[in-house]
Amino acid sequence: MSSPGRNQSSEIRPLHAGGAVTVAATVHATEARTEAMQPVVSQWQPQLTPRFSAYDATSTDGLICSGYYGAVFDGRHVYACPIRSHRERTSVHGHILRCDTHGDFHDPSTWEAYDAGGTDGLNTVCYYGAAFDGRHVIFAPRDDSQGYHSRVLRYDTQGPFKDADAWSAFDADLPHSAQGAAYDGQHVYFCPGYESVPGQPMTETILSGKVMRMNTSADFKDAASYSVFDTTALGPEAVCFDGGAFDGRFVYFVPLLHGVVVRYDTQGSFEDAASWESFDARAVGIGMSVGAIFDGRWLYFCAYGHASMVRYDTRKAFTDQSSWEQYDAAYTDGIDTGGFDGGFFDGRYITFCPWTRTPLPGEPGYHCNYLRYDITQPFHHAGAWSAFDASSTDGLESLGYNAGAFDGRSFYAAPLYAGDGEDFHGRMMRVDTLGENGSFSLRYCDYGHNGGLCAAVPGPSFLVNTAGGVRGVATHQPLPPGVHHLVGVYDGASLQLWVNGQLLAQRAAQGHLLAPNLPVTLGQLDGGGAHFGGQIEGVVVAPEAWTPAQIQRAFEQLSR
Repeated sequence: MSSPGRNQSSEIRPLHAGGAVTVAATVHATEARTEAMQPVVSQWQPQLTPRFSAYDATSTDGLICSGYYGAVFDGRHVYACPIRSHRERTSVHGHILRCDTHGDFHDPSTWEAYDAGGTDGLNTVCYYGAAFDGRHVIFAPRDDSQGYHSRVLRYDTQGPFKDADAWSAFDADLPHSAQGAAYDGQHVYFCPGYESVPGQPMTETILSGKVMRMNTSADFKDAASYSVFDTTALGPEAVCFDGGAFDGRFVYFVPLLHGVVVRYDTQGSFEDAASWESFDARAVGIGMSVGAIFDGRWLYFCAYGHASMVRYDTRKAFTDQSSWEQYDAAYTDGIDTGGFDGGFFDGRYITFCPWTRTPLPGEPGYHCNYLRYDITQPFHHAGAWSAFDASSTDGLESLGYNAGAFDGRSFYAAPLYAGDGEDFHGRMMRVDTLGENGSFSLRYCDYGHNGGLCAAVPGPSFLVNTAGGVRGVATHQPLPPGVHHLVGVYDGASLQLWVNGQLLAQRAAQGHLLAPNLPVTLGQLDGGGAHFGGQIEGVVVAPEAWTPAQIQRAFEQLSR
């Protein structure tokens, strides 16, 4: 294979709208950074003004589909994580809501619901966030209205969504609530919130630090696949977290109440306290937080009920205050931008998902004021921040969202609670960050923890933008540093992703390929933002679908 310093010519030809495309490149990656969005070859420009859509899925398939805490994306479908249908805790349910991102967002046939309550004879209700391991969607357990539970729910995406045989559950027998999840490519980390005392009413007075870890490569129903570390070993306030994140090495636990951020070094032993450390981020202005978003370098904490936005530079010392920054984003663009729950990263902008704020007298606390930060600008520069009020999208009352999932183009905000009544709602919101400003993006790795409470490690990915939305495929197998040959192919019927001459991922996909008049960029998106860490050579963009023989020949030429 060619040396990293060798200069190879590029072949970039114009694409045809509605046609096929092949994108190929040789990369030399100097570091893995498995959770950083690293574009290699792209024609992709996040738009200045997002587009909002809303759909009322409350009555999908005859089930009450309302009240969701976060969502997760499996490469095609978005799964909303069920909590309760009403404020009353006894309304907990297991109605999984699924949206096909290849369908028409406003068409009822795009939506499905399945009642997963009672899976494997267990009381499988009320889940807070989820992880996708490349095959299974794993839901993080919260409570059954009588107590906090650890009945982990899992869906095998290789089976039909409404087939009970595709669903399984296991009770890990830990009476603690999980509030979001993190994933490192092998293990799911359930973020601990509260603890129940058997035989006593459930309260939110006993704060938990017991992180439960599940080994996805082991037997799902074997108790030995689960282990626990108690973060109170780091201090009495290292408890009660809401969301987790992974930066490629460290797993971070987001503090809901006390401001003490905890992280685990995945290169160390899970049971060894020396693998863990904490930082009291109240010293740098952090308040209550729910979820965190990673842009490849900085980790942004999603402010809950306030506007003190805090971020941490993951390339600097964790416990050094100079590694952290704070910005007061209150009333950005004249909009009350205080109070979020999760968020997402589109390659240039960090956008915080609206939830609840501290309102003025007579005003509602729940809102739909999205806050956005342009990562190409200084964090403390007011011009880097913008806000959007989407509260009346598509004629629906669109208030109160709890994180969500990102498909590469659009963010799907999980519906929860809009007002002061008893009913939760099921009006999902879609935030289109790209529109027609893109055609393709071949990536060395992509950001899987994109939503704030959900988790995945996609590895290399290939996205194409069509008139019907984005279509994507990923290997879910991160690449080590070194030289690799990547090829993405779209022929109007399927997507393929080849790595080093081997087909590692494919997916049926249709749609009229868009071909905007935008520059092809190497190592970043148009307008800046996400960056590839390494060298890129031998770039090909062709308005045709390469055959397997062509791909193999191209790889063999590099190997000589």
